[in-house]
Amino acid sequence: MSRNENPARISLYNIIESGLYQRNVDEPIFGDLEIFLDDLMAWVTDGRPLRETSTYAELDHDLHKTFCYDIKKSPTSKNFLLITWNKISDATNTVAKISGSSKVGEASISTSTLDPDDIPGFPTYFWIMPESKQIATINFDYAQNGRNDLHRYLKDFMSKWSRYSFSILNDDGERVVQYWMDTNDPDKKFKHLYGRFNTKLVRNQGKIATLLNNWELVRKVHQHNKISVKDLVKIPRISVVNKIFSLSHEASHDVDIKFKLEADRTFQSREELEALIKEWEGQTDLTKWDDLGFSLQGDRNNILWLSSSLANTTLGCPLERNKNSIFSSDSLVTWLDSITPKILKLDEASSESP
Repeated sequence: MSRNENPARISLYNIIESGLYQRNVDEPIFGDLEIFLDDLMAWVTDGRPLRETSTYAELDHDLHKTFCYDIKKSPTSKNFLLITWNKISDATNTVAKISGSSKVGEASISTSTLDPDDIPGFPTYFWIMPESKQIATINFDYAQNGRNDLHRYLKDFMSKWSRYSFSILNDDGERVVQYWMDTNDPDKKFKHLYGRFNTKLVRNQGKIATLLNNWELVRKVHQHNKISVKDLVKIPRISVVNKIFSLSHEASHDVDIKFKLEADRTFQSREELEALIKEWEGQTDLTKWDDLGFSLQGDRNNILWLSSSLANTTLGCPLERNKNSIFSSDSLVTWLDSITPKILKLDEASSESP
């Protein structure tokens, strides 16, 4: 990676649910993800300001909304770049913000004093590949990848705003869906459907199996001993450490600080170790600080990190940010199209035995 490139942390997920479903039924009634994303692109660009692109704003009023910052469809691969803006509630003057009245795809990001129309938060980037039923998260500046917020954003859009939803505004000004119907087949009408969108991180199950098969040999558990300044200052209840190292949110260099956290540990059964791994796998927005490692008897210098089982990588992005302090969406689509084969190979690598 050259000095002029921006590091992009990419993680690959399988899309395991997507569409409109009947209750307790595994197969969707309407499940074409490309259609739903085409509908989302049309909906957010029909003249509504950015502040009105939160699909669940009516239920949650003003707390932790997710908005569509921009969405683009590749004319060649038919994949989608979706950039969401994730609002945070405890803003300070150093938090990034955008104007809620901006058009989708045209909002500038700044860190000046907040105005009433401003939405403090951070962007998250998703490369959605409907044909392969996979999605890649792309992290540039922030530890969080916003995947859980994306799940809710898309499932609520599918339920309330897609072409299959027919709704009215009730007396309280709330949108209520009366029924769902395929416009090409009026007889295909449903009174109760539920939006679902869920993903699962692609993992190398062979590496996990190797660890589980050697559960009796585990002697130490480690927490990752390296974290960047940018991530460290965002961790709650660590202000004392920040003072010791004179750290602040304005740290100009994303340097790594090394820590050593380890504990002697043995497990009583394979199931006990498996439960710990499943608990770790259930976390979202994992950072280096959340990584767990295991040392085995007779080979304590070799730490088996759980992160090595994940389908992720870091690639150098050669793009420059535009005047709005973000990457051009069109340029990002072109770059992501060019590296999609590398992204999909993460799945192939995860299928190999260690």
